[in-house]
Amino acid sequence: MASLSRVRENQLQQGEPLILLGMHRSGTSLVVRLLAELGIHMGTWLSRDAESVHFQRVNRRIYGAAGSKWGQVDSLLEAMQAPSFVQEQTHVARRAMFQDQRLPGGKTEIERFFGPALWSRIDQGELPVWGWKDPRTTLVFPIWLNLFPNARWVHVLRNGIDVAISVHRRSLKQERKLRNRLLAIDYSPATLDFGYSFHLWESHVSFVLEHQHLVSPDRFLQIRYEDLLAEPRTLLQQLAHFAGQPVEEDRLLAACQMVDRSRRDNSAYASAYQGEIPALAQAPLMQTLGYTYSLGGKAPASVAEVEVL
Repeated sequence: MASLSRVRENQLQQGEPLILLGMHRSGTSLVVRLLAELGIHMGTWLSRDAESVHFQRVNRRIYGAAGSKWGQVDSLLEAMQAPSFVQEQTHVARRAMFQDQRLPGGKTEIERFFGPALWSRIDQGELPVWGWKDPRTTLVFPIWLNLFPNARWVHVLRNGIDVAISVHRRSLKQERKLRNRLLAIDYSPATLDFGYSFHLWESHVSFVLEHQHLVSPDRFLQIRYEDLLAEPRTLLQQLAHFAGQPVEEDRLLAACQMVDRSRRDNSAYASAYQGEIPALAQAPLMQTLGYTYSLGGKAPASVAEVEVL
């Protein structure tokens, strides 16, 4: 079976996928699940963190080409400054998504992303509202912009200290799993350093803000995780309108009921980091975004006692 026809490939590349950007642990998983509840196709195969495995595999290859992984991105950030790297990896992504059929069943990644039922509709000329999320996309989104020039981009922001707490606590749990000879997916020892976890947030957010000019303003939407939890109905209506997805009242209600407002922040665990938080709260990016942080709550006796937010 040959690769996708040029007509079908062009149809998909000229479409308007909804692509989520955001640092790991910023609330993008919740956004994916809410968008799916509203009827937007976010992939047939999602990881436990609602990442599209089909796009994730391509992003891993791009990161690997720069000698990076999700938790160690300095070499990737350097590579992304070179137009030649961006162009080369655009070709890699295009081949991987639209041409390579070495996967089981002789299907391309994009066909497997949609699944047989939706692909049948696409073959008939119908393109549903669709999109994906993989936090790795955040640092390589200019590559995907080359591939999908009409894409709509949603950047999900969250307080950097809450993100760092979540990343650090997850890393502690993964490290303990490894000590017990259990599987720890995507473990990054560097993120055992709380300050480094905060630096990762700075790197991801700064990259998006510095490259936002590449996207037409009407195709870029920035939302805050905290606002989504505070006013889910308002934010979901905004997201659906931005994506071009008609919203049925029952779907909107069901999506709103999925939002747990108690998960707004990680302040209950902040006292464990009270020696570092005050300085991080004064970081220029925190100040620019208007984020503050107040220490409060009591740290749990054990990382294992609570679910990582």
